[in-house]
Amino acid sequence: MTILKYGEFAVQKARQLGADEAEAFLTQGQEISVKAEANELKLATTHVRDGVGIRVFSDRALGFASVNAFDEQKIEEAVRAAVSLSKASLKDEHNLLPEPQHIKDVGGLYDQQAERFQVDAAISMAGELLSTARGYDPRVMVDSASFNATIETRAIVNSRGIKAEERANLFSYFIMGMARDGEEVSSFNYRFDATRKAGEIAVKEKAREFAEGVVASLGASKGESFVGTVILSPNAVLELVIEPLTFAIDANRVQKGMSGWAGMLDKQVASPLLAIEDDGRLEGGTGSASFDREGLPHTHLKLVEDGILRAYLHNSYTAAKEGRRSSGHASGGARSVPAIGPTNLLVRPGHKSKEELIDGVKRGILVTRFSGFPEPVSGEFSGVVKGGFLIENGRLTRPLIETLVSGNLFEMLPRVSGLSRETERLGAVVAPYMMVEDMAITGG
Repeated sequence: MTILKYGEFAVQKARQLGADEAEAFLTQGQEISVKAEANELKLATTHVRDGVGIRVFSDRALGFASVNAFDEQKIEEAVRAAVSLSKASLKDEHNLLPEPQHIKDVGGLYDQQAERFQVDAAISMAGELLSTARGYDPRVMVDSASFNATIETRAIVNSRGIKAEERANLFSYFIMGMARDGEEVSSFNYRFDATRKAGEIAVKEKAREFAEGVVASLGASKGESFVGTVILSPNAVLELVIEPLTFAIDANRVQKGMSGWAGMLDKQVASPLLAIEDDGRLEGGTGSASFDREGLPHTHLKLVEDGILRAYLHNSYTAAKEGRRSSGHASGGARSVPAIGPTNLLVRPGHKSKEELIDGVKRGILVTRFSGFPEPVSGEFSGVVKGGFLIENGRLTRPLIETLVSGNLFEMLPRVSGLSRETERLGAVVAPYMMVEDMAITGG
């Protein structure tokens, strides 16, 4: 039986047992993972990623169960459990399954070379990650690193007529560590990336970027306290801006009053320079797919346009609460009910180079890595610059340690004064350098 047939079996069985609506979400695949610690390769594993998640509604009450095997008897047991749970749960009028919509295939999600990518190839890639970083400078210390290769088929069937299946693969890798020169230790740093195509794996490039960053931060000194300009690297934009904003644009959190952007639709929330899109149909995108966790087509959605908030991310449940259609952002896998999540988040670049942004700063700092997630509702943050440089009269003068940046994310975004034309791909996020004015900087 194909996995779609197992999905049809689960849905049919749920209906026979009295469920009003039923859905089966299925995954079948394999992950190869090679891990490194303390400058050495440590572990190589192959992990099966099979799963069937059964979601049912009985009189609009939810029941869910999952199983990690394609076996009719075990699937039937999970179906019975889901139906029993639904009949013991509370009714929610917004519980419903979506109707079918036309699904158009997204290109570039599957590379045939992935089939030939076995453990020895993953070990070779992880080894290159280590050797390139260590070979750059003997002072570079790799605390941890990994290389992962995944092939997976996703499928979904529901009782309203949705039926879809898609095969995809992903290569992902990261490296983390520091540089040590005698008693002196650099700032901790990391790099990561992901791609669908074997020919685009860039472990050497990321290892060099990591090594250059940690060596450059040797000799860091304490910063000074002042209010000035902060330039965030793409990595720092991801940590300080993008990750918190995925919380703020989640319609479920908006509806519960947990978002700092609740009630702000079609209002100015940021500088007119800022534009953010979510594109689940980006060819070859690491967050792309032809359909979401509920079997609805992904979309290309403008979230922030010229500083104005244009949309929230919805699944069918949150959309039903507002009498609208899902935006195609149901997320998750076979082991849980659908949540909400972004796909590929793209921050529109600017017109100046990174060097031109720095050249225009009289006094400020460049933050290459930031540690300090904003409080998601209020937006308040105070975090440590894990990698950064003092900027004086348009020049990077020295690396920094024991320096804090604090403020409020929602108050900071209107003060964005520049974006670089260079961008960096960070997994499913593409971001430029971002310049922000009037930031509170505190030296140690």
